Amino acid sequence: MTVLEHIKQLALNLAPEEKDALAQYLAESNGEKPAENPQSLRGDWSDAFSDDLDVDAELKETRGEWQKEWRGDEFVG
Repeated sequence: MTVLEHIKQLALNLAPEEKDALAQYLAESNGEKPAENPQSLRGDWSDAFSDDLDVDAELKETRGEWQKEWRGDEFVG
């Protein structure tokens, strides 16, 4: 039995709050602690698109192009 298998076996006997504590410890020890205040996607992408972008118009255009390529359930492109 490997160390990992042994740890998994021991973890089966932990109470839910102990499992949470173990998971938090492992995440922090691996340097993968999630951000406490995640950024909004709007903030992350704010510089990628112009302020006057009409999302609805772009989606309508894209949808129209797809409809030209598809007829029913059959791809014709």
